[in-house]
Amino acid sequence: MKAKKPKIPNAFVIVFIIMVFSAIMTYIIPAGQYDLVEGTKNIDPNTFHRVEQSGTTLWGFVDSFFTGMQNGSSIILFTILLGGYFNVMIETKAFDAFISLLIKKMGTRTMVIIPIMAILMSVLGAVGVMANPVVAVVPVGIILAKKLKLDPLMGLAVTFVAAYTGYAMSPMCPMTVQTAQKIAEVPLMSGFGFRLFGWAVIMAVTVAYMMHYGNKVKMDQSKSVLGSGFLSEDEVEAEVVEFKLSHGFILVSLAVGMGIYVYGSLKLGWGLNYMAGVMLIVAFLSACFGRMGSEGFVQAFLKGARQMTFSALLIGCATAISVILTQGRILHSIIYGMAIPLHRLPDVLAGPVMYYVNLVFNFFVSSGSGQAAVVMPIMAPLSDVVGVSRQMAICAFQYGDGLSNLIFPTNGTMMACIAVAGVRYDKWMKWMMPLFGIWFVISTILIIIGSAVGVA
Repeated sequence: MKAKKPKIPNAFVIVFIIMVFSAIMTYIIPAGQYDLVEGTKNIDPNTFHRVEQSGTTLWGFVDSFFTGMQNGSSIILFTILLGGYFNVMIETKAFDAFISLLIKKMGTRTMVIIPIMAILMSVLGAVGVMANPVVAVVPVGIILAKKLKLDPLMGLAVTFVAAYTGYAMSPMCPMTVQTAQKIAEVPLMSGFGFRLFGWAVIMAVTVAYMMHYGNKVKMDQSKSVLGSGFLSEDEVEAEVVEFKLSHGFILVSLAVGMGIYVYGSLKLGWGLNYMAGVMLIVAFLSACFGRMGSEGFVQAFLKGARQMTFSALLIGCATAISVILTQGRILHSIIYGMAIPLHRLPDVLAGPVMYYVNLVFNFFVSSGSGQAAVVMPIMAPLSDVVGVSRQMAICAFQYGDGLSNLIFPTNGTMMACIAVAGVRYDKWMKWMMPLFGIWFVISTILIIIGSAVGVA
């Protein structure tokens, strides 16, 4: 009798296990604390000291779920709302019709759509408007993948992977690059050319990886990481939706709405609330152009919102891990322990090791701006000591924070995206790890080169 293959736990179970492990660590890792620079939320790197051990109690563990939901409330609510708004547009068949039109016009060159969409999503990620919001765009990628007879992994690739690649390698992202530059006291937007070069290299490799996998699956569905059963008979014979003028108005309203938000986020400091507001207007216009009526609008919105419930709750649970580490007073101890070896390294290795430290630390704090506030006050002065420019210390933080968001289960957005696509975490890792390995090598080389040529 053939042995049963072990079943990979649900994403909630994985996050829960990590929470339990984190709670246990609050009793094992000595508690420690850095003082903050007066009048700021930045850490003073010379003030680390031991504090009284504060292990997580049973009630503290239980309460961390609610606290995590509270801390992540803005992105949780945002995810639910955007899920509803985007589903209104999806129900109008505007995306289906546009993709059908592209496939018809492209003929035998349909796979060209993949790099076009991937680069667009990467640019949106790079300017900082399509990091967490990408959860709501994943269904569009899935529609595209089905139309091209590809698996849901390709839908994730052209949306989530592309957006987070842009976010990770961005030359200008306000939440990561500019926040880190403010803390490190280097000119805002400095090092733009070097970061732009890094983005171009990583994106070229990423698109090539997507195209290689996509072409392989298109020729033989059994080559898919998900197996050959990822398309039902109905999906194999995907409906060709005629592109109408109303569909064009819907897509134009989306493009204009996104353009307004990009401008507002870069020039006026708009946050997620503005994105949600803009998308509400776009969804309302879409319902009008699509002649859905008030009842149709409400039903489509509720359907999309329900589909995002699992993803939203998962974000809150992932946030609870950071709550446990912070309340257990071991978060700063972990940073301190990681920073010690950097003092003893030769200059050429200090930059890459700073990158590796940030990469590991991102497992515990997946928020880009949050990680910048925690590690950059330490990394900036530390870089002065070990002979690495502050600009390269920022790159080490940026690459370590951004790229690992695509593999660590503590990143609620990643877990939400693969849940929306219906892809198990083990299948995701099987597809993602070879690409992440390539990114790891390239980003290490980039930091070595940047340190060698003196990018400042």
